[in-house]
Amino acid sequence: MKRNIKYIVLFLIGLWGISCTTKSNMQPEGDWDLSEPKLIIPSTDENVELNEVFPNENLDFEWEPSINTADYIITYSVVLVRDTATSYDNPLIEVASHNNGKSVTASISHREIDLALAQACYPENEMASIKWGVKATSLSRVAFSSLGINIKRFSENELPQQLFIYGTATEVGEDQENAIPMKGFVDGNGELTHFETVTSLIKDETYQFVSSIEDPASHYGTENGELKLCGSQITATESGVFRILADFKTNTIATEKINFFSIVGTPIEGEWGGDVPLAYQGNGLFQDTVNLKASGSFIMRIDGDWGRVYKQRPGTTNLIYEAFADNEGLDKEDLQNPNVGDYIVSVDFLGTAYTYSFEKVESELPPLVAPETLFLLPSDGSEAIEFNKDGNTFTSPSYLALQAELTYTLNSSSDGSGTSYILQGEIGATDDPTGDNVFDSSSLKEGEGEITVARDQAYQLTLDFGTPSLSWQYYNIKLFHWLEWDDRIEVQMTYEHPYTFTLSNVELTGGNDSKFNSPWDVEFGASDAAGSTDDATATTGTATNKAFADESVNINNFKFISTDGTYNISLEISNDYRTANYSVTQ
Repeated sequence: MKRNIKYIVLFLIGLWGISCTTKSNMQPEGDWDLSEPKLIIPSTDENVELNEVFPNENLDFEWEPSINTADYIITYSVVLVRDTATSYDNPLIEVASHNNGKSVTASISHREIDLALAQACYPENEMASIKWGVKATSLSRVAFSSLGINIKRFSENELPQQLFIYGTATEVGEDQENAIPMKGFVDGNGELTHFETVTSLIKDETYQFVSSIEDPASHYGTENGELKLCGSQITATESGVFRILADFKTNTIATEKINFFSIVGTPIEGEWGGDVPLAYQGNGLFQDTVNLKASGSFIMRIDGDWGRVYKQRPGTTNLIYEAFADNEGLDKEDLQNPNVGDYIVSVDFLGTAYTYSFEKVESELPPLVAPETLFLLPSDGSEAIEFNKDGNTFTSPSYLALQAELTYTLNSSSDGSGTSYILQGEIGATDDPTGDNVFDSSSLKEGEGEITVARDQAYQLTLDFGTPSLSWQYYNIKLFHWLEWDDRIEVQMTYEHPYTFTLSNVELTGGNDSKFNSPWDVEFGASDAAGSTDDATATTGTATNKAFADESVNINNFKFISTDGTYNISLEISNDYRTANYSVTQ
């Protein structure tokens, strides 16, 4: 027992000895002092020229250690402050010393120093008079020393790698943390050219650009009309939605007002001759529900202007301004739509997005169970037409010559004894029946009833039991006739049942070129393929649709008009639009 007590006493004495000889920052503060560090390198008012050729070269700092009379741990950091600063508060830059802040040396790269000076608005290629200092920290106490130093900046400001916009004129207000990100664009060499965004502005309010949503950051405004680091905030001269560009190569800012932003092309009503605007939702987003009438190519444009067009980078949904792509030699292509029906079309210009997307609008009607077979039965008792099945979708085997004087029924059996289906609409009903490529759709449901046709035409029908809907499409054909292409005449032909387009008493000029077109899906001319019966000079003969010809085959213009006069023309197409027979008579 006595031996155990002896060991316990010795153990406690040992613990007391350790606690007396080792100080740590876990001890409470008491009556002790922390001396200021004595600065050694760089010396007072030393002149330093930053190395722009080797910007990663370091500027070294050294000092004598501070003395802590209580022997607590001390850590150090180097700060650069303005020459008017009296403390280490709000430093231009702060860097911990080597060895995780325990060493009395530190290094800062020339690039980091130059960026800090630039962000503090010291002019490029000039000497900046500042102070460098050392913060010695022990527990909550700080001792600080500083010396004057003169540093010559790089000759040019480094370009930002990211850019944001904010201010009272913008959608996010004055809060820098909520600044709107802008998309950076690169040229064919991969070099950054400019930043761009689409957003709204408020007249007579101000905005600026910034390299980060947190300070320190580079702030940009204007000086004498040019984009300038530390320039004045920019005043919006007009309210509205704008395409805003900040170009650091030319030091210019451009604001391009967007009165409306729209789709134009194959999928919409009016195709390439019309626009479907998308409403601006804010936050760089244009979005609306659009009835996409056909799959195919389209573009986006501003204010219906062919000079202000957005296309996409090939194989992506990433948008690019066509004029920029052409100027920089970058590849581009029309946007692509694989959908038919009502879709929410979104174009997102926020930050680095610059993309478009489609989202199906769910039908109010529930999907139908697709039958194994489907037939169209004419009311005149002619043979039932069987559709081709692919999953839940049925497609007519060819263009069907439907008539307004007849009615039709849809049934899962060729004799009409199966399940019947009816449309909530009329095939061929449209506000613009004279378009080149006319299409629309109607809801489909199960039930007895007749289907009507608004006008005689050759229709392609597609029935989607998942939607459920029936989509229809037909072409109108024009005669193109010209000596000089820009002076051509385009005369729309009249459809006559079945599969025939005619012109009566049309004035034509001898020696001119001619073609039968529904631009540009249908283009009938004379094929030079081996074995072809087409003859470009014959007044009666065969024609070939360029859309189905091999790339190695030429589809030539007709030269069947040899003398000026009044002519009657007939064009009878095949039910797949591949070939046709024509005649030209006076």
